[in-house]
Amino acid sequence: MPIAMVRVDHRLIHGQVTLGWSRAVRADVLLLVSDRVAASPLDTSLMEMAAPPGITVRVWDVERARAAATGGDWPSGRTLVLVANPLDLERLVEAGLDVTEVNIGGVRSDGARHKLTKEVHATDDELAAWRRLAGRGIKLSVQWLPGQRRKLLNDVVAP
Repeated sequence: MPIAMVRVDHRLIHGQVTLGWSRAVRADVLLLVSDRVAASPLDTSLMEMAAPPGITVRVWDVERARAAATGGDWPSGRTLVLVANPLDLERLVEAGLDVTEVNIGGVRSDGARHKLTKEVHATDDELAAWRRLAGRGIKLSVQWLPGQRRKLLNDVVAP
């Protein structure tokens, strides 16, 4: 299970991922973990069309990714894992996905009341998830593009 990077970004595949991150980490596979996208053939098709040429796109719901994280059928190749929110990421980590650092882009959900950084807003449940992920010792780095300065979210979410 060669994971090149795990990124939390509510937009999933978009320009920063296709032009920046997939190249920077030399990803062969973009693995989108999203119940919403996996349930929609149209959204799945749009995500596949947005991917750079030569990169395989897999769209899984969270349960399928959880099963794969515990030793199931994980994609081969250097995989860039994309999730839309910290709640889904936490479910993967609890299932056994080995993550030491997470790259964070734009994260905004309906009902987000907590502005953690310019890029990251959270609901009460998401804030609690960020805190639990940080409590596991996972480095949470907010960084839109490779080469830009990182901001450590761990310091922001510390109780």
